[in-house]
Amino acid sequence: MDRISITIPVIALRGLTVLPRMMIHFDISRPKSIAAVEKAMVGDQRIFLVTQRNNEDMNPNQEGLYQMGTIAVVKQLVKLPGKVVRVMVEGVERAELICLDSEEPALIGEVETVYPDGTEPDCLVSEAMLRILKEKLEEYGGENPKLAKEVLPNLLLITRLDELLDQIAIQLPWEHTVRQEVLESVDLTLRYERVLQTLISEIDILKIKKEFQEKVKAAIDKNQKEYILREQMRVIRQELGEDNTASDADEYSERLKQLKADKDVKEKIKKRDRPL
Repeated sequence: MDRISITIPVIALRGLTVLPRMMIHFDISRPKSIAAVEKAMVGDQRIFLVTQRNNEDMNPNQEGLYQMGTIAVVKQLVKLPGKVVRVMVEGVERAELICLDSEEPALIGEVETVYPDGTEPDCLVSEAMLRILKEKLEEYGGENPKLAKEVLPNLLLITRLDELLDQIAIQLPWEHTVRQEVLESVDLTLRYERVLQTLISEIDILKIKKEFQEKVKAAIDKNQKEYILREQMRVIRQELGEDNTASDADEYSERLKQLKADKDVKEKIKKRDRPL
């Protein structure tokens, strides 16, 4: 499919990457971003959304932006207090930033739509990719019950590979840098590899996190149990009028028994360090 070149208002995004088929709202306050949205609203409501490389750059030039972005349609615009505008957009298609005019009140860019080069996987390969992705999604959902309930059912209903790949990156709580890599993967096979690799990594992270939390909980539970038992014994001894020193001595003797050392060493420790 031939590339189509268009001139369009541009918004530079900070810490956010918008993908095709993605519906999202975000707030803007920079004058050039607001001017770009207003310009889009008096036209065909299309706008080019591209992510900044450095979030701290308040006035990025073309070199400060990623080359790949998304042509989107502005669905809603709401003016908020403090000269802030909330924009709702829907991503439509991938596009590449060719040149940027930053001298106007609004950022204006020339962009070209991009499509796969035609060397896409055949039907059987695509079906295999779909099944593998869905198997990994179910495994991911097993480690993340909230996701399994809220997001997973709709993802498992998708039957097109390109749509599933984009929706996984949209629906799962991934960093915008990962979404940018998915956006830049125009070739479906490369996009599949990137998404699958991230899914597998996220599953491993969730498993490690779960295992770590279980170990910490077990250690806390053990310490709490030991503390409660010691307190119960202390109270019982107080009720019986027994001296707590005896309890300390008993505990000391028990720890000495558990110490991994020769008998002679234990005897020396016992004589030297017997608690008073």
